[in-house]
Amino acid sequence: MATIITYDIPNKHREFKNEMFTLGYLDKIPDNTCGIIYLPNTSLYHPTNSAQKARDDAKAICYRLGISLERCISTIWQSWAAICGEKFK
Repeated sequence: MATIITYDIPNKHREFKNEMFTLGYLDKIPDNTCGIIYLPNTSLYHPTNSAQKARDDAKAICYRLGISLERCISTIWQSWAAICGEKFK
């Protein structure tokens, strides 16, 4: 089941995202209406992980990077509404 995770970390944003990307997380999602939904900066999507797995992945990466995971919510990607966003620069 697909999951979306949103988080706050104090620093090492690029390093954190790169680690999450290696685990299959994405910062954009293909969509029939928009073509592509571009997620907010501190949100990621995974096509098959559970909400608990997403949270645990974020915690483990923060631990490895030596940063705190200040806030984190992960949930099943099910019923949603979006502003598609602009392509990342």
